[in-house]
Amino acid sequence: MTSANAMRLKLLSKDDPLLQQQLSQCESPDQVIAVCAKLQLQISMADLLRMEAQMTLTLNDEQLNTWYETPYWKRVLISLGAIQPTEQCL
Repeated sequence: MTSANAMRLKLLSKDDPLLQQQLSQCESPDQVIAVCAKLQLQISMADLLRMEAQMTLTLNDEQLNTWYETPYWKRVLISLGAIQPTEQCL
């Protein structure tokens, strides 16, 4: 199960364009975790992996094929709501 802080991050980023921008500029899980630490949210790499995996549950077979062609790090950012998926990603 995804931690409460990971879900809180997803909800915060949904309503905060500045946070979305900060997250979208992250180039590694460590950078996302650092942004979360500034918000006093404890997020682990396992939380990020679970969020990415949960996203796959909402996709159909065709979307899954293109999802797995998308670089891993972009999938994490899409799962967080930091960037919007393109047609190539979904």
